[in-house]
Amino acid sequence: MALTQRARAWLATLDRETPLPTAVVEQLILAKGRPAHAVWLDFHEQYAGYIEPTGPREIAIWGLARSAHASPTPTWLPPDSVIIIPPEHRFTEAIYCADVHPVHGCELGADGSYRGLGGPALTFDMAIERHGVLKDFYGRGKVTRTLLTRNVNEPQHQELLHSMAQALVPEASDRATHYYLESHRLLRFCPLANQLELFECGL
Repeated sequence: MALTQRARAWLATLDRETPLPTAVVEQLILAKGRPAHAVWLDFHEQYAGYIEPTGPREIAIWGLARSAHASPTPTWLPPDSVIIIPPEHRFTEAIYCADVHPVHGCELGADGSYRGLGGPALTFDMAIERHGVLKDFYGRGKVTRTLLTRNVNEPQHQELLHSMAQALVPEASDRATHYYLESHRLLRFCPLANQLELFECGL
């Protein structure tokens, strides 16, 4: 499914370097003796080279591999190489998908699932959609977090979920995290963690 205009607007705020060609990355994967999953190659084709600020003086450069001649030079990914993680526990085989500090754990599964900045999410596109939702909402005015709770079953919190049900953002929501967006409220609900987080703008 194509990204929404909201997600594309967030992507447009990022700088982008010239990435390694996808065909080169495919050969790097095959040289490791692993299959070059279509979802990995599609990710690299669409998103490699985007540069996302992740903190003070820290960035993530998206892509499965970066050239030794890239600028800035590869920091956390070995140049002209890929890092593949074998399947473990309930996780499928995965590949590192960003040159970023390992604390962020940016990995793309062979099934398309994504772990890392903006995730975990069913797909990387969904993580981009979440960035788009946040950019959209924070662009509306001063934002204040007005609720953070794990007591989801309390009546007032159930009423909040009910009142915002029609505002679900399906392209940004999966089983683990639901996003609800209204004109002045953004609600993030994590059913597995039993957590609600409400943000309001214009207070």
